[in-house]
Amino acid sequence: MRIKTVALVLFFSVNLLAQNTVPKVYENNETLTYHELINAYTQLAETSGKAKLIEYGKTDAGFSLHLFVISNYKEFSPKVLRTDNMRIVLINNAIHPGEPAGVEASLQLAAQLLNKDEAISNILKNTVVCIIPAYNIGGMLNRSAYNRANQVGPKECGFRGNARNIDLNRDYIVCQTENAQSFTEIFHKWKPDVFLETHTTDGSDHQYALTLVTTAHQDLPPSLGNYLDSTMRPQLYSMMEKKSDYLMCPYVHVWRKPPDAGFQQFLEIPRYSTGYTSLFNTISFMTENHIFKPFADRVNSTLDFMHCLLEYTNANAKQIAELRTQANNELKKQNDFVLKWKIDSSKYDLIQFKGYEATYPPSRLTGEPLLYYDRTKPFTKKVKYFNHFNPELTVHAPKYYIIPQAWKESIKRLKWNKVDMKRLTEDMVLNLNMYYIDNYETTNKPYNGHYLHSNIKTNLKQMPVQFHKGDYIVPVNGKEKHYIMQVLEPQAPDSYFAWNMFDEILQSREYFSPFVFEERAIHILDTTPGLKEKIEAAIKMDSTLAKNTYRQMRIIYRNSPYFEKTYMRYPVGRIENKMELPVIDEKDFE
Repeated sequence: MRIKTVALVLFFSVNLLAQNTVPKVYENNETLTYHELINAYTQLAETSGKAKLIEYGKTDAGFSLHLFVISNYKEFSPKVLRTDNMRIVLINNAIHPGEPAGVEASLQLAAQLLNKDEAISNILKNTVVCIIPAYNIGGMLNRSAYNRANQVGPKECGFRGNARNIDLNRDYIVCQTENAQSFTEIFHKWKPDVFLETHTTDGSDHQYALTLVTTAHQDLPPSLGNYLDSTMRPQLYSMMEKKSDYLMCPYVHVWRKPPDAGFQQFLEIPRYSTGYTSLFNTISFMTENHIFKPFADRVNSTLDFMHCLLEYTNANAKQIAELRTQANNELKKQNDFVLKWKIDSSKYDLIQFKGYEATYPPSRLTGEPLLYYDRTKPFTKKVKYFNHFNPELTVHAPKYYIIPQAWKESIKRLKWNKVDMKRLTEDMVLNLNMYYIDNYETTNKPYNGHYLHSNIKTNLKQMPVQFHKGDYIVPVNGKEKHYIMQVLEPQAPDSYFAWNMFDEILQSREYFSPFVFEERAIHILDTTPGLKEKIEAAIKMDSTLAKNTYRQMRIIYRNSPYFEKTYMRYPVGRIENKMELPVIDEKDFE
């Protein structure tokens, strides 16, 4: 490790008076309980006029979600702070309470920012820091010495699942938990410019105490994405190299294979925190500490990165504000949206990587070769880092979506995310495009409480559809466009359809009885062009169909006017062209 200069020691040192106000249990390989943590933040707020501990909505555990706000100018209204051109940084901790380095680091950060050290408090000149002390309160209360089988400390920690056993880092877009609903309220009220969520990971062994997930720049509007990729991210790495004892590299996204063969950037889709927040042009990061490093090192390396992130944001506050405004304007004009990306295996960067040699000794259980890392054999060498993505699925945005009011689960989530919606003031038939679901796959076991759909294939058809007074019109023209496209296009990996909010359409409701349908079926067969040929082709594919009356009748029925048009029809319509519609704002709708 490098020897710090006096200036760098001052950068990361803590005013003793302020330090005495918060415990440092991580130095003893421990982490605070939930109640100890909230008590520490309460005391900080009571002893400083620059801090406020605010209660927001409930979590699944029954406790309110807290937000600790540090404002150098003692102003705690996000609307006023944005008017005053302050940059807002939101830090989220304990989404997985068994990964508590960020919990302890954020508490130390809060104490440092509230002390009398001018060099540290100057970070708040252009920034306001918002800290969620513990997001997964239920998991934090479910404390044990056995929650993390591989982790080197702390002695006891919380559990990954929340009070409902939901993984909250799969729930940002779905918003099925009260935790996520309260987070959504905080996020849209404060509209952070920069977001950080703290984690700990395994998967491989290497020399880094800290790895970093950065939003894929291709998934942001060009001005903001290019800035993140070419300026902000490299400078954060440079700052960590100069100002911290701890090594940092991109998140090592491998599992059961050594990273020295190369690894790819982790691409966050909207179910994850950074994938969700970046839909609204928030610059987003996720720290991933390494479980094999001592707990105190994990805390201190996270704390160092927090300082670098705040220092950078404060120094570049004006540029970040201008770029986010520009990105929002670009988003409003954007017409084509990439809903899925795939890695480009032909392109990569060579990065200097510090790892350990991989070995494959026989397992003492089975004799099978088992991957191990030899820490007596560290290496530094260049490895391939695959961080280039190509579009896999691109969709052109309509002018409006229309959602029948019956589909309340999707509508209320759009409202939570501040999507502008209007309501029809009269019944009307619209000639528009409707998706039919041609094919999809579904998990065999529940994924975060859902039987998640994937590989969704659709067929777009134009048709007249009856809509009613009170149905919702969603204009696709604001800074929420990316979010709207990701949730309302059924093919998107984290669409509302993928998360089972429209599963009712996947079941047919009407049917026929063979003993009364045959005469009508024969008439339909004789009068429908191409239907006989369709059945003959099906028989060639499956000879058992030739003697199966019911199955032949079913083909006829499904190709007749009697078969319901709503079967497998996604109920959200696409209005492709701008038009005058009889609508009114939600607040004025009776």
